[in-house]
Amino acid sequence: MNLQTIRRWAPWLALVVLFAIATTLLSWWQFSRREERVEKINQVIENYEADAIDLAAVSWVEIAGGLRADEWKPVNLQGSYLPEDSILVRNRPLSGSPGFLQLVPFRTTTGEVLVIERGWIPAGSDIKEPLLNPLPTNESKQLVVRLRQGESDSGKDAVAGRLDTIDLNEYSALHPELDLETRFYGRLASETPKGSEPPIPQPKPSLDEGNHLSYALQWLLFGIMAFGAFLLAYRNDKRLRLEEQGLIEKRIQKRTQASDDAAFEDQN
Repeated sequence: MNLQTIRRWAPWLALVVLFAIATTLLSWWQFSRREERVEKINQVIENYEADAIDLAAVSWVEIAGGLRADEWKPVNLQGSYLPEDSILVRNRPLSGSPGFLQLVPFRTTTGEVLVIERGWIPAGSDIKEPLLNPLPTNESKQLVVRLRQGESDSGKDAVAGRLDTIDLNEYSALHPELDLETRFYGRLASETPKGSEPPIPQPKPSLDEGNHLSYALQWLLFGIMAFGAFLLAYRNDKRLRLEEQGLIEKRIQKRTQASDDAAFEDQN
């Protein structure tokens, strides 16, 4: 390979290498996203149908990937709702329908106050308001809830009487007298005695890994194909130059219908 050839092909090779590095990084990113998703799925599988524990047994320690060991784990609660301090989380569609999540604080017999997500409420004709908002009474109840991490602040302007996310710190700021638990909240699994018109329960979280693995493999394939295209172009260029110099015989193109048609048109 002479210096002229190197000068001509070096920029293209550098471009291919940069492209391959980019596709490799994108592939690693997709692999890491899949790993995070698999960790969440495994946690749901392990905790969702586990035996319910008492609130005092909750450790809420952090594990890999920012997950909490007790997330999705069922917990027994006994006490009463505080319906006068309830609030709705807006912009929560379910199966394509607009709606809200109903949050109601629950005071246990031992004095802790947890936010309970009781379920989904459909929006009315004016999607800014619920079709109905059936609140529980303050009678004594036994609950089984699944623990969830609170959500982060959406950064949007606050709307009176509504939350944009299940931001436990924001909820606590609205009701400082309650001394709310802000590390986690409970998604209602069962309620005894049951309310007359409870909200619609949230579905079980999806166990689908998504397309991260296929995307990761595709990015790797793109990088390999770039090197293959470069080598093919280099070989073809080298062959054409050798043919021009008479060092090798010219390749005879195979006859095709398209080439026959082109030759016929040239003769007429």
